[in-house]
Amino acid sequence: MSWVRLAAPLLLILALGACGLRPLYGTNSVGVAMSDKLAQINVGVISERPGQQLRSELIRTLNPQGRPAQPVYDLAVSLAESQQDVNLISDLTTTRKNLTLTAAFVLTDRKTGQPVFSDSVTEITSFNILADQYTTLVGERDARERALHSLGEDIRTRLALYFDRHP
Repeated sequence: MSWVRLAAPLLLILALGACGLRPLYGTNSVGVAMSDKLAQINVGVISERPGQQLRSELIRTLNPQGRPAQPVYDLAVSLAESQQDVNLISDLTTTRKNLTLTAAFVLTDRKTGQPVFSDSVTEITSFNILADQYTTLVGERDARERALHSLGEDIRTRLALYFDRHP
C-alpha cells in the first residue's frame, strides 16, 4: 500500500505534463522569457496619490531592471475608488467599511498607436471604523495599500496571459 502513496504524486506530475500545462513565467517556445516581454512596457502617469502608488507597484513588477530605454508598449491606467458602509450597529453607527478600487487599463503598441489589449481589475478590502480617528485613518491607508498591491499583481498577471496567448 505504501508504494501506491509514493507512485501517486509521480503519476500526477506525469499527467500534468501530458496535458500541455507549462509555466507562465518561463521561456516560451520562441525562447523569449515572459519577464523580457513585460519589461518592454512603459507605464504611464496615473493621477492622484493612489495612482502614483499603483504606478510605482507596476514599474517595480514589470520593470525590475529599470524603465525600458525603448519601450514597445505603453500602459495607460485609470483608477477609481469607492467606499461602502458594511457593518452598522443599532444606533446606525458604521463600524466597518469596504474600500473598492477598480483599475481599467489599456496596452497600446507604440509602432501602430493601436490598443492591443484592455481589461479592468477590481479589489475590495475593508477596514474598521474606530473611536480613535488616527487609528481609523491608518487602517484605511493600510487597506488601500493592500488593494493597490493586489491590483498591480493582477494587472501584471493579465498582461502576462495576454503575451502568452499572443507571442
